[in-house]
Amino acid sequence: MSETATPQDTTTETGALTDGFHLVIDVLKLNDITTIYNVPGIPITDLGRYMQAAGMRVLSFRHEQSAGYAAAIAGFLTKKPGVCLTVSAPGFLNGLTALAHATTNCFPMILISGSSEREIVDLQQGDYEEMDQLAIAKPLCKAAYRVLHAEDIGIGIARAIRAAVSGRPGGVYLDLPAKVLPQVMDAEAGAKSLVKVVDAAPRQIPAPEAIDRALKVLKTAQRPLIILGKGAAYAQADEDIRAFVEKSGVPYLPMSMAKGLLPDTHPQSASAARSLVLQESDVVMLIGARLNWLLSHGKGRTWGTQPKQFIHVDIEPREMDSNVAITAPVVGDIGSCVQALLAGMGERWVTPPAAWI
Repeated sequence: MSETATPQDTTTETGALTDGFHLVIDVLKLNDITTIYNVPGIPITDLGRYMQAAGMRVLSFRHEQSAGYAAAIAGFLTKKPGVCLTVSAPGFLNGLTALAHATTNCFPMILISGSSEREIVDLQQGDYEEMDQLAIAKPLCKAAYRVLHAEDIGIGIARAIRAAVSGRPGGVYLDLPAKVLPQVMDAEAGAKSLVKVVDAAPRQIPAPEAIDRALKVLKTAQRPLIILGKGAAYAQADEDIRAFVEKSGVPYLPMSMAKGLLPDTHPQSASAARSLVLQESDVVMLIGARLNWLLSHGKGRTWGTQPKQFIHVDIEPREMDSNVAITAPVVGDIGSCVQALLAGMGERWVTPPAAWI
């Protein structure tokens, strides 16, 4: 197919044809993904050209790592997977750093890389830039898929989108061997093979008993503290989070990626007394924040000698008890959890003692 061809203007006696290039474009646009971050090269050069011709925004970088980082942060800001497109082998490896970064930091991102032919790679017969990219990517991302036939492009990209944004977001790898892109198929069948992802990141409603338990623990606190993390910022539930913090009357600390949810000038901001509140608090509520190295894993001198109970609000159940015992785990998407907490507080919530505030 020529560089200016589209599925509609390529015909045979039996009807219109399309190919893998255009199926990739069509399914991305169908799912409202119209910006691509890439470094051009074989076998994706033509794909980038077709994307531009189809009205997509193609942002090219000098290095795949930079393109991948841009895609990852775009995913964090938009809650849609940022897509990084690379060539095989060295380009893939350069993008892999960003993919691992996205997975560790819970940014929705898809790394799409061209690759060598499977039948040659699997027998290690010495193909150009021969590498089992899928096997390399798997330990470093949330999910990894390979598409071998043009008719599976729609379902492959749909699975990648859903995996990237559902539950705890992360990086997904999609392997496209070089010969998949020019594969030709009937245009009508190709259109039917496309998948529009419906409700890619469904709400995860917390259990009512988890909400009740968390509020009971918070209510008994004499020196409570709320820590807002990256997950709280990603949720884009700013108004509900602010309403919850203000109704609770509890001092709060924003982690670096949650800056801006509430201003540092807010009367409940404890940023200027960070060390004091971490050490002296008796109940700590983590909202979309992890007890990782940024918070000294919930242990040591940072947290002082006062006994503490932890309430942890997070979408990932495996995050609970990862460093310290969690007294009140609340599992669900942050927006739904905060709404449920607000509803459960009632009209007569008692704020913490004035001496602590």
